[in-house]
Amino acid sequence: MFGIKTKVDLSELEELTKRYPEASREARVMKLTEAVNLLEAAVKKETPYGAGPIHLRDTEHSSVKVSGEKVAGIVGTPAKYGEPVEMGTKPHFPPIGPIQFWVEKKLGLSGKEATSAAFGIAMAMSGKGARRKRGGKRMTKPWGGTKGAKMFETGFEEQEARVMAILNEILEEIVRRVSG
Repeated sequence: MFGIKTKVDLSELEELTKRYPEASREARVMKLTEAVNLLEAAVKKETPYGAGPIHLRDTEHSSVKVSGEKVAGIVGTPAKYGEPVEMGTKPHFPPIGPIQFWVEKKLGLSGKEATSAAFGIAMAMSGKGARRKRGGKRMTKPWGGTKGAKMFETGFEEQEARVMAILNEILEEIVRRVSG
């Protein structure tokens, strides 16, 4: 599982939370929701767009959970192939069906051509395919697997400064709530 955890060290937050627990919870939920929504949009922008009827970016979501005094934000996907797309994979022989579907939709092939192309891609992912250099010479180094898209990592890196700025607005929001 891929995860990024960020904590904002705000010593004043603890004191304000003790004095104004409801305002603190509301402010933290509001600002964390703003931050995770920003991150969700950034991650979706970086997510590869597949050929299937359901795309990985359509499964990505953000949420804010409250448990007692703790407030946590999550950006993720329930799709089991989300992690391999994010991190990449080692050489493996994947199922042909989804690859054939992709070949048909993205490459416009059908029938035996689509099956053959899908099998070739699966062989390449397994590291057993014959990869050739320019000039037709076969490479001897093993290869295979898939490169990670790093959509969560890149999305977070692109928005980290803005997310931290949003989280640093929590104190102001608590004060605004109790004084207004």
